Amino acid sequence: MKTKNLLLTAALMLMIFLNSITAQVNESEVITLTSNLNTTMYLDMSSAGYMPVIFDFNTLNDYKNGLGGYDNWDYFHMASINSTANWKFGVRSVSPFLHYNGNTEIPTDNIGITILWQGLNTIINNADEIPLGIIPSEKILLEYDGINSNAGDYYTNNFILFYEMGTQSGDMKQKSIFMQNLKKGSYTMDIQYVVTEIID
Repeated sequence: MKTKNLLLTAALMLMIFLNSITAQVNESEVITLTSNLNTTMYLDMSSAGYMPVIFDFNTLNDYKNGLGGYDNWDYFHMASINSTANWKFGVRSVSPFLHYNGNTEIPTDNIGITILWQGLNTIINNADEIPLGIIPSEKILLEYDGINSNAGDYYTNNFILFYEMGTQSGDMKQKSIFMQNLKKGSYTMDIQYVVTEIID
């Protein structure tokens, strides 16, 4: 009798267990996850705010040979590029090099720029020691070499811009300030630096 009861109990427990398995409900839902990897770029030229570039031509030598140049710490700005993508860096004039009288102009390519690269990234420096003259259309100063990524932060992408005027170097105007016989007085010009993403 005991054996019969044990068998009956075991059979009932097995039936309950099997019913619980077949009665189990499974529900699921699919959720889509999206990630947008957007490019961020930041050009830091904070030193430009407290270090204006002013060329004072005072002597005949200044007029004949020009002022400034590569590694000349009288006319410079420190800069860096923070970017999550590969980039190129250019410059152009966005206003005439205009006398304060509002009429007389100096050709913009009397101003040239060279760059001392100090970052850890590998880049192409088109203004390494030999200046590029500033003109209204953009000239590329620094660029991606096509192999080594130049994305990065201050430590990988920092450099120093050196300015010069009237030195007749590189592709700057090949005539001295003296020979151009320019009207005396103060001239000003705005230039624009542009960082552009390189799309691979």
